[in-house]
Amino acid sequence: MTQRSLGKAIALVGTLFLLHSAFSTYEHLSYLKAADLDKSSIPLEIVMECVVSALVALIGVVMNAQPFKNILMQEEIKKMTIDRMDTRSSFISFDHRKVPSLKAQKERSL
Repeated sequence: MTQRSLGKAIALVGTLFLLHSAFSTYEHLSYLKAADLDKSSIPLEIVMECVVSALVALIGVVMNAQPFKNILMQEEIKKMTIDRMDTRSSFISFDHRKVPSLKAQKERSL
């Protein structure tokens, strides 16, 4: 079993236990409401299950993550073509817009 598939399995187990703790909390609060008891704090077992399952799910997600990629400039330049490297915005000129006549356009170019 690879690390990624193990991480997926651990994340799934942690998520299922987290859902179970949420359902247990809902059931506990429903019981308190039905029995007309004071709303006391949630039992320690449910709180511990929630915290532990969240940590287990987090560990599973971290194990499932892909390795970091290099961000060195040399690595990025190797991927580029010359056409992509040579495109610069310095060649774009917007001076020719909104010139009403050919005479005004010639005066601008001088």
